[in-house]
Amino acid sequence: MAHRDVQVEILDVAAVDDMAGKVQSAAGRPEMNHKVRKWRDKHRVTTAKDGYSFAVVGETLMYLHKAPDGMIIPHASYPDGTEKVYTDHDHAEAAYG
Repeated sequence: MAHRDVQVEILDVAAVDDMAGKVQSAAGRPEMNHKVRKWRDKHRVTTAKDGYSFAVVGETLMYLHKAPDGMIIPHASYPDGTEKVYTDHDHAEAAYG
């Protein structure tokens, strides 16, 4: 498995919610399960173990994860093993100090 290098992108809450909605919508498309399987087979990248609503957008695997308080946090996994977490300032502080 590729090394998991996590980067945090801080956005306002509305932008995080909007992105989460777009990921959830893309994940619900009929062809997405097949695309996600192909992406995972090709790249073997580790994602958060409790992630859900996976979708392939271009070369990126997008998915969602819930913060302890229930806020939905979008993640992007790249073929090189890099992961980007999109969250607001308060959740970034709580999770990463």
